Amino acid sequence: MKILGVIPARKGSVTIKNKNLYPICGVPMLQYTLSAACESSLDDIVISTDYDPMIFEGNVTIIERPEHLATSKTKMIDVMQHVAKFMDYDAYMILQPTSPLRLVDDIEEAIERFAAEENATSLYSGYYMGLKHKEKAYDKLENELHFQRNGAIFIMTKELIKQGKLWDDNVIQFEMPKSRSIDIDDMDDMQMAEALIAYDVFGD
Repeated sequence: MKILGVIPARKGSVTIKNKNLYPICGVPMLQYTLSAACESSLDDIVISTDYDPMIFEGNVTIIERPEHLATSKTKMIDVMQHVAKFMDYDAYMILQPTSPLRLVDDIEEAIERFAAEENATSLYSGYYMGLKHKEKAYDKLENELHFQRNGAIFIMTKELIKQGKLWDDNVIQFEMPKSRSIDIDDMDDMQMAEALIAYDVFGD
């Protein structure tokens, strides 16, 4: 099975200007994802973007994204269908730049899990969190485990993309540590990620 790594990098951002290129510990945020992808066993890597292709260093394929696919309301499935028009692979892995703590090992383990499950058509990463609830006001709080997607890794087959889906009922829930599950949306997230990277405390 050949898997294409897709890094979606839209230029505009509502919360942080030029977020994908914002420096974390002196390194553009997108570079953390690109470096991990390049060190992995993915068969190829593309960046889907409306940035000027000249800003990206190294030997990476750029798929220029049209204006209608570069808005805050653009759906990821539409981006993936656009990529699939140019790059025909058995499956596709989405690696969002907003998850800079994702490791090469996470990518490799996700590929292995997906390849090992014969009936799997999709995979997404996340972590288990306890949801506290009680039936009545005087009941003791009880923890109920919930799998929370973290946005770091998605895999889907070519056929699923054709159906307009990123995952379906045959999805694999791929667990990652909560310490590597930051999905950067605002400056609070950015500062937390920078602290974890600076002190190198997110790898375990």
